Amino acid sequence: MVSASFRGVAFDLDGTLLRSDHSVSPEMRSLCSALTGQGLLVTLISSRPPRSVEQIAGSLGLQGPWAALNGAFIFGPGRTMLDRSSLPEATVEHILARYGRDERISLNLYAGFDWIVQAADRRVRAEADIVGFPPTVDAGFSSRPAIEKLLMITDEGSSDNVRLAEELAALDDGIAVARSKDNYIEITRSKIDKGRALAFIAERRGLSAREMIAAGDGENDIPMLKACGLPIAMGHSPQPLKQAAELVVGSNDDDSLTDAIGRLFRAALAP
Repeated sequence: MVSASFRGVAFDLDGTLLRSDHSVSPEMRSLCSALTGQGLLVTLISSRPPRSVEQIAGSLGLQGPWAALNGAFIFGPGRTMLDRSSLPEATVEHILARYGRDERISLNLYAGFDWIVQAADRRVRAEADIVGFPPTVDAGFSSRPAIEKLLMITDEGSSDNVRLAEELAALDDGIAVARSKDNYIEITRSKIDKGRALAFIAERRGLSAREMIAAGDGENDIPMLKACGLPIAMGHSPQPLKQAAELVVGSNDDDSLTDAIGRLFRAALAP
């Protein structure tokens, strides 16, 4: 019944498709191969930069489209740009002027496949280890193209995280503010989120978002789960995401998500 109703699945990456060591389990790799082999759409919708999403998609043999930067940049094979939504320049200037010298925050700018930072500090180096490549260092952000996403990284467990998110949301400068992790504050253009990206990608394949299953684990995944036909939350997700889900699975390290999606598409995967 499920396989007749749903035509694909969209995965968040960190904490969802990827294990805690940022690798893909053999079981998940096999599932993605089986689903795409049956003509089903398997896509990645992540806050990661496009270059990192591209690397993971390539390793899984996915054909695209995919979304990066929390949905602000949608692209396909060969780095074909399908949609991009840049932040208002005045808003970027305002945020940089207000927070650019705050040592509690590491500011990261994303413009297409470029990742730009003021300094490769310890927070930035940790992020580089996660995504698999280093950023470009431009002290003071002296020269920059149009920006699709601005990421603020604070220290884990810091009391500044909630306050910063609230301050940014209160700016009302045509931006959307979401947290992908407790200490990661994602800033994109207003109304640009993973839900919009899911609808865009599904339409490119002649589908609706309601024909898609979607899985995630962060607050920034809530729009995607609300847009899809069957929302799945990981067991470690914050409560608001679990409330948006119809199914809650276990850890990203125990292949419970792989098992659940495999059962849902069993008829489609049958030889």
